[in-house]
Amino acid sequence: MQRFYRVDSQTAQAYPGHLIVVWGDVERIVGEVVPMGHTSRGQTEPLEAAIHNALLIKQRDALPIAVRDDLGLWPPRLGQLVVWDP
Repeated sequence: MQRFYRVDSQTAQAYPGHLIVVWGDVERIVGEVVPMGHTSRGQTEPLEAAIHNALLIKQRDALPIAVRDDLGLWPPRLGQLVVWDP
């Protein structure tokens, strides 16, 4: 099972990798992949698709992936979130 770092709005800016930003509600959780050095474009997709896309990007450059989930919507079945401490 994949392990991801968890960041918040404060630590996300300092994270040395890519972000999956989680939005939505309990019925429809979506995400957006924000590659390192880019800003959010507001283009969401189903959370599983965002994770898949982030892992593809990671394959190309080997940078880590963090999840920014301010609403606490990340389902445990998708992997453990470990707090990233800068």
